[in-house]
Amino acid sequence: MARRTALHPQHAAARARFVDFHGWEMPVQYRGILEETRTVRERGGLFDLCHMGRLVVEGPDREALVDHVFSAAFRNLKHGRAKYGFLLDERGYPIDDVLVYRDTERVHVVINATGRGKDLEWVQRRARALGADASVREVSDEQAMIALQGRISEHVLQPLCGADLSQVRYYGFTTAPVCGLETLLARTGYTGEDGFELFFPVAHAGRVWEALEDSGRSLGLEPIGLGARDLLRLEAGMPLYGQEVSPEIDPLEAGLDFGVDLSKQGTVGIAALAARARGGPARRALSLSAAGGRVPRPGYPVFLGERRVGVVTSGGMSPTIGRAIARVLVEREAAQAPRLDVEMRGQRFPMDVVPSPFYQRPRA
Repeated sequence: MARRTALHPQHAAARARFVDFHGWEMPVQYRGILEETRTVRERGGLFDLCHMGRLVVEGPDREALVDHVFSAAFRNLKHGRAKYGFLLDERGYPIDDVLVYRDTERVHVVINATGRGKDLEWVQRRARALGADASVREVSDEQAMIALQGRISEHVLQPLCGADLSQVRYYGFTTAPVCGLETLLARTGYTGEDGFELFFPVAHAGRVWEALEDSGRSLGLEPIGLGARDLLRLEAGMPLYGQEVSPEIDPLEAGLDFGVDLSKQGTVGIAALAARARGGPARRALSLSAAGGRVPRPGYPVFLGERRVGVVTSGGMSPTIGRAIARVLVEREAAQAPRLDVEMRGQRFPMDVVPSPFYQRPRA
């Protein structure tokens, strides 16, 4: 039987349509995926992320351990800042993609729902091998996680929060009372919009969710399902683990070099990844779009002329730019082509190679 988050009653009351997402009964949509995508781009949306995993690393050697397992530069990360990267295996392929938050007394690591259990075991195993004086705990079931995304986010959260949110930078975080609860709030997200992710005791999930809904109702805030979340992150050029990057697709092929520091010494998988980098990735990730035609889906083959050169990793119909869009992984030689064909249900449709991301929010 699929697990349910602490916010399931709120989703059911809002008449959400549910799907099984990696063993979790999650809301895929409330009013419609395209409509919900527009809502976040134009106003703001509320997301239940309680199904995702959270690790806490503590102890004298916590930072040495995180530096050992985290692919990106960590030593120079300031306290109160977050960074995207990977847990790599010895071959330099991702076990998971993660967000690391460097706090003063601990390090917080947000992992994917698919990484629950296995990521904890892997990091603990590396801690033993390193002889690190550090504890690694999974707090996923103790802690709620809610995302508030969109241009109205600060206006919605500020009345409920004891911190001046204007002082929290993008990819920064702080600890402050929200609805009277000590909350780790981070200016991070997965939509390409401004917004916050909130971490607090799970027993209060429903109360905080409803307080955010009440605060944002007059501003047009609405709950958003996984369907729109996937489309929003695709428009914004953000990867999905298992599709853009996976145990068979490394970060360099996926165009995620910013999540890797190849100069690091002693970090698991970096030496193998650096060795491959010297010859250049054999495959390249590209963005494609088309004005019409069918919607590309993961797994659809990609052709250059009559030769199959790759595969769609993610695709959809973007309501923001009004075009069909896709991320694809293709052979290096095909990456210079201005146009590629995607085969959909036996027919091939041309799509233009375009810059990534498809969408960037206007900056003030």
